[in-house]
Amino acid sequence: MPNTKMLLLGSLLVAAIVCTALPGQAAVNDKDKVQKPVEKAPIVVEGDELYFSDSTGDLFAKGNVVVTQGQAKVLGDVMRGNAKQNEIWIDDAATFTEPGTRLVGTTTRYNYGTGNGTMEQASGKVDRELVAGEKIEFYPQEIIIHNGTETGCPAKVPDYHVSADKIEIWPGDKMIAYNAKFWIKDKIIFSMPKYQTSLRPGAESEFPRLGYNSKDGFSITQHLEYPIDNKVSVYTDIAYYTIRGFQPAFGVTDHEKNYTMGLVDGYSRDVNGNWIKREPEFDLSFGHPVGSLPIDYTFTAVYGKWDDDVKTSWHQDYNLNFAGHPIKLGNTLQLALGTGVEYVHESNYNGLSQSQGNTIMRYSGTLYKTLGPKLNTWATYTYTQNFITSAFAYNAPVLARELDNGITYKIDSKNTVQFIQTYDLDLRRAYDQDYYWIHDIHCWTATIEYRAKRKQTIIDFTTKKF
Repeated sequence: MPNTKMLLLGSLLVAAIVCTALPGQAAVNDKDKVQKPVEKAPIVVEGDELYFSDSTGDLFAKGNVVVTQGQAKVLGDVMRGNAKQNEIWIDDAATFTEPGTRLVGTTTRYNYGTGNGTMEQASGKVDRELVAGEKIEFYPQEIIIHNGTETGCPAKVPDYHVSADKIEIWPGDKMIAYNAKFWIKDKIIFSMPKYQTSLRPGAESEFPRLGYNSKDGFSITQHLEYPIDNKVSVYTDIAYYTIRGFQPAFGVTDHEKNYTMGLVDGYSRDVNGNWIKREPEFDLSFGHPVGSLPIDYTFTAVYGKWDDDVKTSWHQDYNLNFAGHPIKLGNTLQLALGTGVEYVHESNYNGLSQSQGNTIMRYSGTLYKTLGPKLNTWATYTYTQNFITSAFAYNAPVLARELDNGITYKIDSKNTVQFIQTYDLDLRRAYDQDYYWIHDIHCWTATIEYRAKRKQTIIDFTTKKF
């Protein structure tokens, strides 16, 4: 008989989940996508009306239906299912949610024993990506979209988007699109048979980036990546500057579970406009927490032939850094501490046919202060021990003791201004004074920077993800 807002059967359904040996019923043919049944959190079913058959395992719920298992939820109006098969069905509109993911569609099938499911004519959000597709499959660690689209722009008609026959998303890690087409408004600007992009914070956009720099002129740059298999990919960084010309780079990257390594050949530019050419360079990096301590460490190793148009050298750089988690000193104040050691060796030092190595120690501390809902400030002290002038200007430290301080003010939803100053504590003078205006243009971000001490203007125009 029906029950109002009844919570269903912790013990019975837990027993059904633990004892099941059935694979997921998510209409998946790829055996690698089927998850082995594991012990899961108990299922809780809520609804205005709820029926359950102990003999057959059939479930039925109607009215404000909410099915909860751990942090995953399925919501709908009418639900059918079977506890012995560990499945639920919702033919009409339904919503699936878990941390970082929200999908809305029809004809939903969900196996709560494996965490696998499907949804048709679906749309929603995965991390910061807005997705839609004729059919979406979801798994504990992956989401697959068939005949769908992906964008970071929430407009009804997105300023930019990617369409593809199939899109595979590993939330927080990467996305692979097959037969991908790249759109600006309603125009296809290019296509690729297979495309990969990182979903990690700070990753390059898949769309072209426009810019201007007083030193190098107007520019258009783009990062394109093609997966070879689940771990290895090849990529190119296309870059054209009206003053320097075509400055591309090409590489291959292997993303393993505990480390990343790669090989790159081509041109690179740092934030100060210093250029090098790698001919080529091998890179290795990894990082992990330090046990249970609130500290993370990262290690990077670089070995390769560098050329800056003046000299060529076999460059070695080994860097070990430790960063503490921010320490709260109150409701509006945080402190972050860090230290590291770096060893740099050049086969050709300052254009001379001689080798030289140098060990550098670094110590830093940063204070973050929230002054209001629109105003933030920070100050960073950095001390570099055994500081000497590097053979290459590219990414090289320029001050032994420096104090960086900045302030950011959000004028409104579209405009933010920022000021950052670098102070040379040894010579007691301002080394850099940089002014920023950051303006949102619908689904794009325009950043105008003026470096007062260098009398340089830098403009950056790129896609924005919400």
